[in-house]
Amino acid sequence: MELRFKLNYLYQGQNSPFLHAADAGYFGDHGLSCSFVEGFSSSLVTRTLVNDEADIGYGDVSSVFERALRTGETEISCLVPIYEHTPCCLGYISDGKRLTLADVPGSTLCGPNGDTSARLLPLLLKRNGFAPDSYTYLGVQPEERDRLVASRAVLAATCFDATLKFAMQMRGHDASGLDFLYFADNGLDIYSGALVALNSVLDREPGLAGKLQAITRQAWHDCLVNPQLGVDAVIRRSPGMDPDIVLQQLAWILERQVFPDGARAMKFDLGGAKMANTLECATYSVGAEAKRSADGMAAEICLN
Repeated sequence: MELRFKLNYLYQGQNSPFLHAADAGYFGDHGLSCSFVEGFSSSLVTRTLVNDEADIGYGDVSSVFERALRTGETEISCLVPIYEHTPCCLGYISDGKRLTLADVPGSTLCGPNGDTSARLLPLLLKRNGFAPDSYTYLGVQPEERDRLVASRAVLAATCFDATLKFAMQMRGHDASGLDFLYFADNGLDIYSGALVALNSVLDREPGLAGKLQAITRQAWHDCLVNPQLGVDAVIRRSPGMDPDIVLQQLAWILERQVFPDGARAMKFDLGGAKMANTLECATYSVGAEAKRSADGMAAEICLN
């Protein structure tokens, strides 16, 4: 069975365990083959799947929930949560003073259009007592985002921390003063990146969801033990990448977001606060356009 896999971004350390899974033969062991397609944002993976441009992907959970609320249908399942601590944040160059949410009203921020953190920022502000539309936002390409942050032309960029940090390094900007205001540290810890799949694809083969879950968990735990496996998988596909930066990015993600407390089961807590926050984010974004209630949606969409 051939699967088209949409990544959350370019071939980098942040998605390298999935590439390692293919190189290690884990898909083949289950009678599967996998072709990867580089991405631009985890928030856009949902659109790629429903447009039949991919079968599975490294996508954003709240985006899947939003799609279900807008359409009233559950076309996509979330199979494995990757991040234990969400990387959603504001990235900024620090002058020794830590950025706070109180600095955001009246400021100018930037980020790529469709950015996950940009979608969630209004709710973060609202939950902390600030007007959700109190800032100016510049939707820009990643290269321009990095330049604006490095030159301090904006207060901060909405981003995933590792994406901004290592993109700035790869583009030659000084990232030594880069710091982050994490949404999770300000009351909005959510499920973000996850292995997602079209239900129509899962229905083609009994047990496919379980196979994909097993492959994903094995590959990420492999890279926890030996990050070089992920680095090698990236360099095979993108030889021009600096292997040291790939390793640094993968190590950053493994230590700070995926396994901050060591190896774990990588399963959804359907009744926990993180899931409630994720549902609230989707409900807030969709608003009155929702065609169904969020009640019961987590159990319907997130498989363990």
